[in-house]
Formats: sequence, structure tokens, C-alpha cells
Amino acid sequence: MAATGDSQYLDVLDYQWQEVAIPFWKDIQARARDADVTVCIEMHPHNLVYNPGTLERLATEISATHVGAEMDPSHLFWQGIDPVAAIKRLGGLVYHAVAKDTRINEENCRVFGVLDDRFRRVPADENPVGLGGKNTLTRWPTDSSWDFVAVGRGHGQDFWAGFLSALAAVDPDMAVNIEHEDQELDQIEGLRLAAANLKAAATAAGV
Repeated sequence: MAATGDSQYLDVLDYQWQEVAIPFWKDIQARARDADVTVCIEMHPHNLVYNPGTLERLATEISATHVGAEMDPSHLFWQGIDPVAAIKRLGGLVYHAVAKDTRINEENCRVFGVLDDRFRRVPADENPVGLGGKNTLTRWPTDSSWDFVAVGRGHGQDFWAGFLSALAAVDPDMAVNIEHEDQELDQIEGLRLAAANLKAAATAAGV
């Protein structure tokens, strides 16, 4: 929940942070430290930690050494956040990265904004894609404000070269995994396009 000028929203956030998130993530941090593994959080607007500021706050509150960020630029794009600036801000808190692009559909965005709530459930008789348990993939609006697309179909090579350079400055050996959610391309076509554009960006960046 984003806070506004009304104090009751801050009361809700205080509860979410102090009573729920911080105790939970202190436990996760301790378990991760003891197992010598890192736990990466995807900054997604459905969550309490959704941008660099909230990621930094969590890291500070739990004295994080083994909890950090999975840098997925796709969710930052539709919030209006520059992923390269986010990497530079978070620095060593970035442990892992994903290559997934977002196309902003400006005409639709001007009407519906980025907080578009027109996603709908797929009826059971249409065999919705299962996501585990009772969860299924929802149906995207036909006139969406934004869409997840393959690398290069939302932002060009200059962005991706800068993205890879910023990650390399944090950790030259950081893995960058392609995540394919482009509904306009099949799995093989989407992965091939993303890989080709990512490799071209890496060459341009010299990383």
C-alpha cells in the first residue's frame, strides 16, 4: 500500500513493516546466513518491497547480509523507475538479475494509468495456466497500459547495454537470466530474440 498525506495509511504501513515484514525477514536473513545462501527479492508493486527505497529500508531494518534484490527491470519500467539508476543506487544489494522488457502503450496508459486493474480470471472451462495451488494466470486487457515483451521490444540496445554495464560494475560474474512472458511470441521465438538482443547489447557494452 502506498502512503498518501493521510496518517491512517501510515498506520497501516507501520503495522505491515513493524509487525509483519521485519520479524519475518529477520528470520529469513538468519536462516540464509546460517545456510550461506542469498535470498533475492523481486521488486514488484504487489508487494511491500517494490522499489529501491523500500528494498533499502528492508535491508537496513534486518541488517541484511544475505537478503538482497533480484533486479528485474520489467516491473520497474511500468512504475516509471530507471532500472540503471536503481542498480547504481542499490549497488551491492543487487545479487541476481533478469532480462525481461516492458512496452509502455502510451495511448492506453494516458487513460488507464500504470495501475491498471482490468486483469480478469480465465474461466475453468478454458483451461487457465496453473501457477501452483489454486493460482492461475489471469487474462491481460486487450488495450493494456503496458505489456511484458521480449528483450529489445520495449527498450533498445542502448538501454540494455547500459543495464548490463551497471550490473557488471556491481558483480562482473552476475548471472542474467532471460524471463519470457511475451504473449505475442512463442517460447522458442521469444527466447531466441531475447538472447540475440541481449548478446548484441553485451557486445556493445563490452561485458
